[in-house]
Amino acid sequence: MGLLRDRRSHAPRLRSRRIAIFTLRLFWVISTIWCEFGVFFYSLVHCRWPDKVLQLQVSLTSTTKPTRVLLVADAQVPNPAAVGSPWFREDAVTSYLRKSWSVTYRLHPDVVIFLGDTLSSGRYIRSKEEYDSYYRRFESIFQHGNETTFYFVPGNNDIGLGQSSSFSKDASQFFAEYFGPLNQAIAIAGHKFVLIDAPKLVEEDYQRHAHDQTFQEWTPLSGGPIAFLRSTADTLVNAEPVVLLTHIPLSRRASKSCGPLREKGSISAGAGRGYQNMLGKQTTEYILKALQPSVFIIWASGDNRDYCEVMHAIPGLDGPGSKAEVREVTVKSFSPSRHIRWPGFQLVSLIPPIPESSSGPTIADTSCHLPDTVGIYRRIYLPSLVLTLIALLYLNLPSRSHHRRPSSLSAVSGRRPSGPESAIWSTWSPHLPRFLKSPTDPLLTSPSAKDSHYHVTSQSGTPQPSPLLSPIALFSPQDEIEDLMTPTHSAHRNHEDNLADFWITDRENGREHSDAVPAFLPQSRSSQPSRNRRWCWWLPFDLRGRRRCITIRIPGRDNHLTPGGHSSLFGAQELLWGFACDGVSVAFAALLSRLVVGWMFSSV
Repeated sequence: MGLLRDRRSHAPRLRSRRIAIFTLRLFWVISTIWCEFGVFFYSLVHCRWPDKVLQLQVSLTSTTKPTRVLLVADAQVPNPAAVGSPWFREDAVTSYLRKSWSVTYRLHPDVVIFLGDTLSSGRYIRSKEEYDSYYRRFESIFQHGNETTFYFVPGNNDIGLGQSSSFSKDASQFFAEYFGPLNQAIAIAGHKFVLIDAPKLVEEDYQRHAHDQTFQEWTPLSGGPIAFLRSTADTLVNAEPVVLLTHIPLSRRASKSCGPLREKGSISAGAGRGYQNMLGKQTTEYILKALQPSVFIIWASGDNRDYCEVMHAIPGLDGPGSKAEVREVTVKSFSPSRHIRWPGFQLVSLIPPIPESSSGPTIADTSCHLPDTVGIYRRIYLPSLVLTLIALLYLNLPSRSHHRRPSSLSAVSGRRPSGPESAIWSTWSPHLPRFLKSPTDPLLTSPSAKDSHYHVTSQSGTPQPSPLLSPIALFSPQDEIEDLMTPTHSAHRNHEDNLADFWITDRENGREHSDAVPAFLPQSRSSQPSRNRRWCWWLPFDLRGRRRCITIRIPGRDNHLTPGGHSSLFGAQELLWGFACDGVSVAFAALLSRLVVGWMFSSV
């Protein structure tokens, strides 16, 4: 170390680094909590039940509140056997579903209807034990109270569509056993909800087409969807509103617009292994003619995953030459998908219809969106990561403005001020040990001294009356000092005396000695022992009669600073080590907050 350092050492820089690192940790903790928890609540700030549309009708009929129905499409719960056991306890889709349902269920629906593809790979399950584990995973995500009723519509991923050796033959049986009937009609607030098994309807339609028969000529399969539609149509009352729920949307032109709420494109006809985008044109006409209520509304969800709202004009529904329009809504996917940015669901409010009055709606609905997972990573996580890396790189780069400046008081062998030498700047001064802090501390005996007193000299011409320039005794005799010491201190002192048997001067080695610091000058803050504020763990133990200790502490850049304030690493190695340590400390805080938030959702 060259010259004496100023008291303004690297401590302010280290203090500013600690503040910066703490700020980055706090920023990532807040960002993680917001992105993993807050955005889900914020996305439903403007999501409200459409009760205001029915408020006039409710005031005219009764004071009871409307019945609230939640429509969930394409939940796509992953198979726990296929996902395995990732590091973070569950995969990203399961975590998203759990958080989405946690905030959605706070809307307190009376009825929840799943519109198909509830399980992402239910059609591949061959054993009942695996299906039972799969169903328990679904229950752990979509937890609900006894006041809420669940209904399910089968989808192509639940029971399969078409023939394939990879599809399980028992998928339909497992679905009916755990989730309910494949085809069913339920009454909710004076409305008839008709739930159709769309995959089996497509398969039966292929068989009818292969026999070249119309729907009137076709003999329905026992327990099939066509037989169910015929039996349901016979039990309908003319004044009873009907809501049709099917997993596969009805047929329409590919150029038909889906409305402003759709993200992009439209639904076009298409089919492949295990899926079909729309029902056939003849099948659509048969469904609409088989169910001929006064009010007809359709909700459907398909593999398209996006929202779509169209009006179907069916000739001859109310009579020859007339046209009636029915509204069809394809509900957004509840699970994240690469086809859409914002998953969502549908809220439906119902009031019982008034038989003597046909004015005013009895059903209203609205669409709600869930957070955009891709946008969260692109607009929040990625820019924050880049800015954090830049900040950490800047904090670990050496800065000339923070280098220690030499003090006006230099070392004994350093540069001396101009003018005559004084008692302080003598031509000879011993190399004092580090443990001497002030002039009152006991000094070592110089080999050239004849007695126990130290004398300082001055150049010729220096006024003698000055007390600092006169020969004075600074310390008491050595014997008296040792009498004041305890036996332990005396032994340590004797050991130090043996080590300091010689003195290093500028004239002996012919160069300035840069490490010589006057004992009575205050040492720099960097040379004083500082308390390590980082977390550490230590374990003391005895080994062969000697006391030992094992210490483990979190690595940091400060651990590699020498007493002089310089780093024990050099160049790129120092930069990489400090950058890695700071990055790990910031990432650890963000990871810990993410685990805590995940645990909070999983324990709900």
